[in-house]
Amino acid sequence: MPHMRDFLSRFRPAGAPGAGRAAVPADRHRELETELGHVLMLLDGPSAECSGIVAEARHDAEQIVRLARTEADRIMSAARQRASASVAELVHEAVTTARTEAAAVAAAGAAEAAAITERASDRLPSLTERAVALVRGVGEQGGSS
Repeated sequence: MPHMRDFLSRFRPAGAPGAGRAAVPADRHRELETELGHVLMLLDGPSAECSGIVAEARHDAEQIVRLARTEADRIMSAARQRASASVAELVHEAVTTARTEAAAVAAAGAAEAAAITERASDRLPSLTERAVALVRGVGEQGGSS
């Protein structure tokens, strides 16, 4: 649908008033096409170049992402190995500490057992004498009744 301005421009005077020449209706669309067509054609080259630059940038970005993922995978693998080594080292330290503590507890138990055995050895003669005296006393009491 033509614009009102285009419609009215058909009736504009073409020359001085009273002149006998007839005016030609203006074709604004054709004028714009003629005026800007050449300029827009000049933009075809840069537009194609721009598309090429964008395609190359996308390719470069994909390559950068691929390399970054590879590097991230390498870093994760190295971190897992370090973590695994750290866990193994901590387990070794825990086992060594537990063995040392167990040996200390066993040594303390052995020392306490030795002390009890020594006290028992020291007390045994006196306890034996008391037991014999009690048995003799029971025997003497039983015989006198």
